[in-house]
Amino acid sequence: MGRGSNSNGVRRYNERLVLSTIRRLDGASKADLAKITGLSPQAAWRIVEDLQADGLLMVAGRRTGGMGQPSTIYKINGENGYTIGVEVGRSRLTCVLLNFNGVVLATQTRPMAFPERSSVIAEVAQFARVQLAALEPEQRQAFLGVGIAMPWFIGAWREEIGVSPDQAKDWGADVEEAFRSGLDCPVFFENDGNAAALAELLCGVGLGVENYLYFHVGTFVGGGLVLGGQIHQGRHGNAAALASMPIPDEGGQDFLLHRASLYSLEAALGQGDDEAVRAAWLDTCAQAIAFVILGANSLLDLDAVVLSGALDETTLRLLAERVEARTAATAPKDFFKPQMLVGQIRDTAPAVGAGLLPLYASYTPNLGSLLKGDVA
Repeated sequence: MGRGSNSNGVRRYNERLVLSTIRRLDGASKADLAKITGLSPQAAWRIVEDLQADGLLMVAGRRTGGMGQPSTIYKINGENGYTIGVEVGRSRLTCVLLNFNGVVLATQTRPMAFPERSSVIAEVAQFARVQLAALEPEQRQAFLGVGIAMPWFIGAWREEIGVSPDQAKDWGADVEEAFRSGLDCPVFFENDGNAAALAELLCGVGLGVENYLYFHVGTFVGGGLVLGGQIHQGRHGNAAALASMPIPDEGGQDFLLHRASLYSLEAALGQGDDEAVRAAWLDTCAQAIAFVILGANSLLDLDAVVLSGALDETTLRLLAERVEARTAATAPKDFFKPQMLVGQIRDTAPAVGAGLLPLYASYTPNLGSLLKGDVA
């Protein structure tokens, strides 16, 4: 038995390659696409023409200058599809409506002590009804589904935030089936760290960056890993599970969760000098994140580290500066320092990334699409 390529698989892959390249470049000519993707000029021309005829691409202008005729620039047609993204966090629920180009059209966020599954599903369904009803009929026909981003182990580490065993049990093995039954539309799932990293990859500072480690500092710290311009999910979809990364402790070993998560900062505030508490937390957080960066980069040789999360921009930049300084002070001599980038999307990144899941699943290159089933 063997496996071989087939013309439909190759074409599908090349269409995805063209769409993802245009998305990441925010516009490209046919000549740009042939050069960047390695497709022949004839193949790039044909694919762009077909994608434009299908309504997935639109002419965005013309580029003049240089030799020859002006180049026509193509961009993603945002009106060709709509999705809803949902972040189910340990302390809040966020829903967003996106168009095909990843532009956020509506946002709804509600704080909560800890999510209750049936209430979350009902609220997501209500958000979908309201937002889709506001679209034109042809736009509703272009609805691609709902993406759900949540921690894979949302009920774990419950002692840190005071969650009861019964609350944690609510998020058992049948979660995906419950969402699909309650929403009655295509539903896509991803862990929150990967989803947030995807948002920066397609719509934020990750545009044009091939390999980076993403940190999301929220109630708990999480992360994602981008290799070769794609999310690296790992065998169980849990690659870059940064919360459980071990770090040194005076007593032996601790986990990044306890040093770089907002729950610990929020618990310490209001008991004295809050300014001093924040400064101490920033130092502790920066030291722990720098330790993880040193280990990860020694293994992966990254282009960049993206630091983001539920922090205001000023605090996030202060943290990035301290992480950079700590990394530089403790790095070995043979260390190639990755670029430090501050996330653009920040607080809503997991929800935006969730909304991108239906697009990513349908229109991002996947080498598996080049292969057909077993043949004799």
